[in-house]
Amino acid sequence: MALNNISVFRLPQRNAFYLEGVLSDTMDRSSTLDIGSSAPGFELPMENGSLLSLQALLKDGPVALLFFPSVWGFICSIEMTTFRDRHSEYLSAGGSLVGISTQSPMSNAVWGQNLGLPFHLLSDIDGKMSDSYGVLMGEDTYLPGRSNRAVFIISKEGKITYIWVAEEPSMEPDYDEVLQKLRDTAERRL
Repeated sequence: MALNNISVFRLPQRNAFYLEGVLSDTMDRSSTLDIGSSAPGFELPMENGSLLSLQALLKDGPVALLFFPSVWGFICSIEMTTFRDRHSEYLSAGGSLVGISTQSPMSNAVWGQNLGLPFHLLSDIDGKMSDSYGVLMGEDTYLPGRSNRAVFIISKEGKITYIWVAEEPSMEPDYDEVLQKLRDTAERRL
């Protein structure tokens, strides 16, 4: 289900928010890829504009690709700061993290610097890479042309070992599950 016509409300006397909107079933939540299939290759610009490829990322071991819809987004900021705060755990598990959005390299750079992210944010400005992973949101969603929130773990050999795609972009991944799957992939238990 996708939320349309979203409103964000702050709860009085609490540091909490909630979203309200109209549900529609227009969002395709499934990736077009399967566990065990080869991950589509890519070469995307980093924050400084230089290119980084999946092949280069995999030289040091498995990688978790963290697709997110928008820089400066409320849930996106929560997700990325959670990965930031637990970054050493993911590195200790034997893998690395990289964020991917359909935003510009400059937007990614400013936002990533503001959040103090210790991992790269790649720019899939034309959405082709997000589309190849099956997570590009369509024109009938409230974030057309953006990546849905998703996590793909890719083994050093370039095989997909884990897929999580949000049913709704305001959902967060299970950070402990991502950590365990990254560890399992690094230790070749999958």
